Amino acid sequence: MKKISEFIDTYSDDILYLITLRDSHLTHPGKQVYKPLFEASLARLFCIIMVGSIESMLENWRKKDKNDILSAYFQKASNEHRIEALIKNFKSNDIEVDEEILKQYLAIKYLRNTIIHSNWNRNNVKFIEQYGFPTDTRNLTNKHLQIMYSVNSEMMKYIASTEHNTFMQMEFRTELPEYQKYFNKYQFMGFLWNNLEKIDCELIYGSTITKDMIIEAMYDWQLYKYIAIDEYIDYDQIDVYTNILQKLIKNKQFSTIPIGVLNLDKIESDELNNTEYIKYFEQMLNMTQKEIIPFIESYKQGKRCYDRVKNNTISSLFNKFANLDKCEFKDKLEVEIKMASKMFLLGRLYYDYSEKKIATNSRVSG
Repeated sequence: MKKISEFIDTYSDDILYLITLRDSHLTHPGKQVYKPLFEASLARLFCIIMVGSIESMLENWRKKDKNDILSAYFQKASNEHRIEALIKNFKSNDIEVDEEILKQYLAIKYLRNTIIHSNWNRNNVKFIEQYGFPTDTRNLTNKHLQIMYSVNSEMMKYIASTEHNTFMQMEFRTELPEYQKYFNKYQFMGFLWNNLEKIDCELIYGSTITKDMIIEAMYDWQLYKYIAIDEYIDYDQIDVYTNILQKLIKNKQFSTIPIGVLNLDKIESDELNNTEYIKYFEQMLNMTQKEIIPFIESYKQGKRCYDRVKNNTISSLFNKFANLDKCEFKDKLEVEIKMASKMFLLGRLYYDYSEKKIATNSRVSG
């Protein structure tokens, strides 16, 4: 199994954290945010990280580029000439790229250089304007961030297609979701989870368990499940999904692509009846047709568990309660411990599969 490049890994993390920050910062109930300033700042940061990420990916994929497609980007020539040569190389190798995307990428790179060096290169200003960006970085908006995000996704697909041309057939995430303009129940679930973690921490540091504490924790967990879990997790099939992911990880049967770029939530089972479409999945997911649909559902359910049962807080906390002498809620607590543990395990397996990690024996044993 190939080791992931340090910078491919870290740039990916940085982009994910920025996108998470975007939503949480603007919807935080304790903050008042002036959106124009925040949006411009976020776009500037994304611009810097994105260009570093793409250039790192170009360098890494160049080493395994048997058709020498990406070498055009590294030749000694003007930036415009290098992009034109790269476009030509893609197309001559049957990778049908959108020229506008590559030129927008160059405009973003010029913008990034401007931010990094705190200086406008007047030779690049016209090009930056031509491809939709302002010539004052204070005027960047959410619209410009959306363009950057889309260009980043498409550029990753083009580069990856030098190794697997079938990447071009897949739907990547090319648009950031609109964030809520106000605090809602989905943010509220974060407060409930944090409260459960705080109660558990209190006990770790020696606080005494009280009946009120148990009732509060059980109430928070039931409300959390109502908001975040009941409608999203298939409790009845959780063992089936777990077994599927465990088997794949145990056999090191990982996808041949960065699985996170596929928008699996939008793939319906009937689409996979298309013979040509299914061939792409067989190659990219490294599985047979029969395995694909159960895997996709397992992976989606695993991601939901990973997002919602973030750690083993429920098992840790409720075990402390259940182990009390004469605990009147013991039976209810044990039911919740069992299900929370299953969801936590499925979420960890989703992560292990996505990151191509070999899980510990306790997580892969069937």
